[in-house]
Amino acid sequence: MNDNANNPYTPPESDVNNNLVARSSIPKVIGIISIILGALGLIFGLFGLASMLFASGALDMISQGGAMMGMNKTYLIGSTSLSILTSIWAIWIGFKLLKYLDIGRRHFNFYTILTIVISIFTFFYTKSMMDKMFSDMSPEMANAAGGMSSISSLGAFIAPIILIIVALLLNQQNVKDGLSK
Repeated sequence: MNDNANNPYTPPESDVNNNLVARSSIPKVIGIISIILGALGLIFGLFGLASMLFASGALDMISQGGAMMGMNKTYLIGSTSLSILTSIWAIWIGFKLLKYLDIGRRHFNFYTILTIVISIFTFFYTKSMMDKMFSDMSPEMANAAGGMSSISSLGAFIAPIILIIVALLLNQQNVKDGLSK
């Protein structure tokens, strides 16, 4: 005879499977970080776009300063607008990851690919503009400035490298198994 059968403190037996797998916290953490960074990118992008479009003569001053580096108004407005759109996308991805939805993981992968493409384009565009600027300098100044621009140009690849690492974390099988379709 079972002594626990009459014990009122013994929980009732059920058919529930006790082999529940705990969800990984990786999507939630990445979702929160994505929302925070996306919101910051959106705020800074909107301020940048507003200052370029509405400030009296600001776009002309920016384009004159940018012209020294080979950047024109179209590039400045386009890159700022793209920054705003990708920030909104990052926020959306973050909310999907917070809800443990697989669509957030898939869109994070697309976001990573887009960021890599944009970084490559920005790197070569900036390099070509810098080369034009350096052609007008003395060789000594061009060498010094060229070294500094090479180091700063490598900074364009920091975000994609981080995103690739995060995408690898999100695409682990145990993480994917915890996401809802």
